[in-house]
Amino acid sequence: MPKEKLSNYIKFFNQINDLEQKGLISSKQKHLLKVNLTTKDYQLNNLICSIYDDQDYQSAILQYLQTLEPQPKIRYQSFEENDSHIRQRRRGNSLSRVSQFNETNLIDQLDQLTTLWQSDSQFHLNHELSEKLRKVGEFITKTATSTPSNSQKQVSKLTESKQETNITKSTQVIENLQQLYKDMKQHFNDYLRCHLLLMDDKLSTQNLNNVLRTFMKSLVDADEISFINNNEIYHSETGQFDEIQLTDQLQLEIQTILEDNVIQISESCPEINSLFQTHKFKGNYFLKIQNSSYLFCYHSKGEHKIVIESFLSLCNEYQFFEEVNQLAYFLLETIKQARVQCFNLLQLSHMIQDIGIAFIRCSKYFFIHKSISILSERYKVCKDNSSFLSMHPYVEFDFRDSLNLSVYICFDLNRKEDMNVYKQLNLSFNKYLKFIKQCYDRTTFYKFFVKSQDSVIFEFDKQGQITFVSQPITNKLAEEFNINFNPQFHNASYTSIFKNKNLIQHIENQLQDQNKWKITDSNASYEVFMKMEEKYFKGFYVIFQQGWFRYNQKSLDASQWQKLRKSFLQQETTQYLDKLEQKHPQLKNSVVQMFKPKATQKQSQFKNYSPSFSPKHLDQRNSLQESESFRLIPKTKGINHFYPDMITETCIENIDNFDFNILAYSADWLEKQKVVFSILRRNNFIEEYKISEDALCSFLCALEYKYNKRGNQFHNYDHGVTVMQCTHAISLEIMKTQYAHLLNQFTKFALILSGLCHDVSHTGRTNIFEINSLSNLAIRYHDRSVLEQHHAATSIKLLCAPSTNIIPNFTSVEFRDFRKLFISNILYTDITEHFNLIKNFEAKIKELNFGTEDDIKLMTGMIIHTSDFTGGAKPFKLSREWSTRVNMEFQEQYNLEGKFGYPQLPYMKDLDQLSIMAKSEVGFFKFIVRPLWSIMSKFAEDRLQQSVENLEQTILEWEKLMNN
Repeated sequence: MPKEKLSNYIKFFNQINDLEQKGLISSKQKHLLKVNLTTKDYQLNNLICSIYDDQDYQSAILQYLQTLEPQPKIRYQSFEENDSHIRQRRRGNSLSRVSQFNETNLIDQLDQLTTLWQSDSQFHLNHELSEKLRKVGEFITKTATSTPSNSQKQVSKLTESKQETNITKSTQVIENLQQLYKDMKQHFNDYLRCHLLLMDDKLSTQNLNNVLRTFMKSLVDADEISFINNNEIYHSETGQFDEIQLTDQLQLEIQTILEDNVIQISESCPEINSLFQTHKFKGNYFLKIQNSSYLFCYHSKGEHKIVIESFLSLCNEYQFFEEVNQLAYFLLETIKQARVQCFNLLQLSHMIQDIGIAFIRCSKYFFIHKSISILSERYKVCKDNSSFLSMHPYVEFDFRDSLNLSVYICFDLNRKEDMNVYKQLNLSFNKYLKFIKQCYDRTTFYKFFVKSQDSVIFEFDKQGQITFVSQPITNKLAEEFNINFNPQFHNASYTSIFKNKNLIQHIENQLQDQNKWKITDSNASYEVFMKMEEKYFKGFYVIFQQGWFRYNQKSLDASQWQKLRKSFLQQETTQYLDKLEQKHPQLKNSVVQMFKPKATQKQSQFKNYSPSFSPKHLDQRNSLQESESFRLIPKTKGINHFYPDMITETCIENIDNFDFNILAYSADWLEKQKVVFSILRRNNFIEEYKISEDALCSFLCALEYKYNKRGNQFHNYDHGVTVMQCTHAISLEIMKTQYAHLLNQFTKFALILSGLCHDVSHTGRTNIFEINSLSNLAIRYHDRSVLEQHHAATSIKLLCAPSTNIIPNFTSVEFRDFRKLFISNILYTDITEHFNLIKNFEAKIKELNFGTEDDIKLMTGMIIHTSDFTGGAKPFKLSREWSTRVNMEFQEQYNLEGKFGYPQLPYMKDLDQLSIMAKSEVGFFKFIVRPLWSIMSKFAEDRLQQSVENLEQTILEWEKLMNN
């Protein structure tokens, strides 16, 4: 965010706070303004950046609110009501008359009344009854004999004792309600600090499990969890997935668990109890996760009581199953994904905040439940007024919720102690609702800064203790301001975190002026902003903003901004890779190094290697060509010619989905050509572009020959057709999404054809090998994307030759546009562009104007790059075959590098050994392929999820082979 916008943002918050204090806008309208600002409402953004006069500013905000459509009511809007509705009803009292005076009978009746008062603490004296008893007492006094009876003394003593007891008990109820509010507020304030545990660059999988354990303990009082995932069961106690056999009896027991309910399994389900080890815990709460076959269980030890103990037992009664299900699904998916890829801390942060605030809303039900329990110790409380005796006054207390919750309390509001209890109940409940609303506001504010790429915010409470950090602290920021932040220290103060004396002095100076924003301008890499807000939040913020984001896009021309944007992305990529290697040191000598941008690749193993173009080196190149003639797979001897009448209409299995397997046709080259023809026909390319089938046959014959002439194990025609089919399948899925309009027929044709041609005439070696060996291709293309430029050039030459030109009907402009997109797609298969491509793609799809010409190129580049790894996204048996083939090429290259003295890459060594290859494949799929497919699937609205799940299973299978 540019500095001007952040200062306007600051001013905006001051103005809406002022409007609320003046009573010109409600808290609901204030919340709506914050939400619209966070979602980047165009009209509101223009307003806060264009008006500078305070009075005009406030008028503009009020006018903006008037233009908004009425918002639909949401569940938590009940916060805005301030007072509970009181409905007090009285029933007529009818007192039986004493027909005749009999002192003995009167004594007996007084004894019975005394016993009744002492035995029933729920019985109360209303005003009329108290008055009658007083008159009886006066009458007894006047008519007493010289040896008076004990009736008067008993009545007076009992009345006074009962009143004193009532006052004492009422005071205790008031104190308990006050303490409940304090305890609940403190508990969920502490929950908000769970986010701090994520702000650790070195967060390992084990530490992540501890964060999740803290998170679920804070929300639902669960100490451990277990769940069944396919044929595995996970126990958080051990952190292990164990294989299980789903017996018929176990499946029958699982079927007895009701949908959309949380239940405690009884002894009638012995297999479930044994499998989930329920005997270890006091409470076990089971549920079936919605839209899945997963059985999930929360375990509670009950060793350390917290204010929200037995929270899950209220789930069904107060209907918050959806929130409990959402938490279970989040825990399950996070644990599963931590096995198969590195986790995104900021993505987890978003999810933790979303789920947490949903539970804070649900916590009001627990507050209601506990309040009823506290009241029941002194008063008769029920949900049905028919249970009250007709002579008892009562109050209906309405909790104002979508569930229409209300209770009837045996109150007499004419009694001072009862009125005090009622007031405290109303006050505590409304204060807690305001606390929930404040949590919503704070979470919205947090999300804004978590999404921000250019700011880091620290939040401190009124005691100066840390409560929130928006992002992990970079080394640069920590060094510049001498920041010592440890996520494990929840109660650290700003003086222990910030060791820079100037910064501490600046903060303490600002704390003296509590009602203003302070902005200090400097030329440092970061700027510091302060905020004090008195109404709801008594703490302060310190915001560090990266100085290099001061550039205003409007002041730069398109080329300048593009260069600046590219520089930002490269910096982000470098930081991401550095953090990745810090957390996973094993990646420094793994196949992942091949995918790093050239500028970030470590060159230490090449520092003493300087190839020359001497006669000796020319001899080496000749010997190299002779060595490459010996391949495990024979070279293609000649071109396989075929003609259009040989391509009959046949049904190609799985041609439109991701289960397609080209290896099923490996023995018949003509069947592979039928696959290509089928894809072109299904997209109507042959008819629409008037492609000559004779020319197409010649083109495909030449293409197959150039693919297979070197006998590559992996980079051959099978791979080319597989990638073509995958681009076709992904395109079909994207055509069902909101991005369908970006894939017109012309774009699809360039994409699918480039998928077929993307590795044509591949040497079976990497770009690094070509460069180190000073090959003709490396010399021709100046060491830049050597093979990718060669593939593109070879393909274009074929398209330009008269006999293989399949697009002669394109105009000059159409051909140039086609060529431009075709080449761009193939260059995106350069694996050194992998991380830059992902970062750029993730950033661009978040922009509102996504869909420009450059964006379409980026999208098709992402599709073909993802399709290039489609072999690994197949079921494991097939995936393993593709992995074996590519590792055979790597092993051959490693041997040749050793033979000719070229630098040898350690991750290509001993790949003929299964355990070594398995280790390499785990890192490759976990850190490269699965994240790539996951991002592509999210873009396609989760339509590629089966391929993602195949990759997850592949990772697990390679881990088994690695450990054997």
